[in-house]
Amino acid sequence: MTRSDCRLFSLLVLSAAVLLDAGYFSILALACVLLSLAFCFNGFSTTPRGPALPRWAGILLVVCLGASTGLYDRKLDHPVFLVTAALLVGAVLLFSLVRARVARATALALAALAGAVGIAVTITWGTAGIDVFEFQQSASSALLHGHNPYTPLVVSPQVVAPGVSTLLHLHFPYGPILPVLEAPFRLLGDIRVLHILAALITGAAVLTLARRAGTIDRAACVVMAFPLSVGMVMSSWVDIITMAFLAVWLVNFRSHPRVATVALALALGAKPTTLIALVPIFFWSVRARRQTVIAAVAAALFVVPFAFATGLSQFYFNVLGVQLDVFPRFNALTIDTFLKTFSLPILPFAASAIVVAAATILVLRRRPSTYGDLLTGTAILATVSFLVAKWAYFNYYYIPAVLLVLAIAGDSLPLDVPEMIRPPALFLRSVDWLRAAAGRFPRGSSVPGISFPGRQ
Repeated sequence: MTRSDCRLFSLLVLSAAVLLDAGYFSILALACVLLSLAFCFNGFSTTPRGPALPRWAGILLVVCLGASTGLYDRKLDHPVFLVTAALLVGAVLLFSLVRARVARATALALAALAGAVGIAVTITWGTAGIDVFEFQQSASSALLHGHNPYTPLVVSPQVVAPGVSTLLHLHFPYGPILPVLEAPFRLLGDIRVLHILAALITGAAVLTLARRAGTIDRAACVVMAFPLSVGMVMSSWVDIITMAFLAVWLVNFRSHPRVATVALALALGAKPTTLIALVPIFFWSVRARRQTVIAAVAAALFVVPFAFATGLSQFYFNVLGVQLDVFPRFNALTIDTFLKTFSLPILPFAASAIVVAAATILVLRRRPSTYGDLLTGTAILATVSFLVAKWAYFNYYYIPAVLLVLAIAGDSLPLDVPEMIRPPALFLRSVDWLRAAAGRFPRGSSVPGISFPGRQ
């Protein structure tokens, strides 16, 4: 298989893992995540195993990806998702097999119709049975009335002790950029209009990258068949917005640096988990490092007034502290849930940190030359991090799924000119210092006062 084939396999299996139980734990779902990770590693290697898939097999994989939308019916009382799955399969086949522009435009329209039907059936306008929606709806409403968006309290289920859940009244737990962006859509009655636009922006970014890379045929089909957007919009997960901005940055950080920097600032100011997707590109790309620093400063300047208005300690607790204080959730799609299921001790923090550090070193040790390499490595790091996290549900695994879509689109497109791809100078100086320090130590056989049997 080519690296693109491996990434497509990985995306298919990861999507199935998330949809099997709506992002919650099951043995089969966890097995699918691990299988997806294995395919991802194969797509990241310099020599993927096996011959390239024939064209019909690649089309079949994308058809299966679109058909996985039918898995929504396992948890929702809306058999319409069998219809949307059929529409997506038809759209993929039409786009893949008929080259005429009219046919391809019709395929895109069918895919759009499938997404619109899925969202329309699942959304109850202005209400949703999930705390993340109430957080965003109430915060944007407060902002429209001239109040601090961190003032409203929302009832949220939280784990306060091992195996003990309760309902807590919490403030808005995300960055202030979100209610500012969502306020105009709150006037329409439902902030999820922004989430729909975010899904469209992500698709447009992927297609833009695919046009540059010459992968438009496969990438367009993957965008049409991608099954997770409906679930993200339905539950108003914030990650769909942050990943839209991140996708815009990744696609434009070379060609339109100002637009890219603004997009990255919006992503950083929305939700801190965006940072996991920045590690590889920050390490390797000179251009990306510069823009990340500027975007981070801009996001911080935007956040500061809200932090002072709320109170620094209270603001910290709202956005970060509450996430750090709660205990692991044993229905999440993680290794800890698997261990707890069999009454085994969960991973200590040190073990989780070592696993993430090992994955980081494994990913960073390879210098990426293409968008495909970079984004596949980023998807690996994100997936491993979520597997050993305190919790990870549908919205968390949406992040590596989008990274894989972008990796498929970017495939063999050069990431940047070679001289702009190098680690930070501080890292290089540290390596030189360690090498120099190691060189000052005498070699084993010449250590004074120690003799080695059989050696002179």
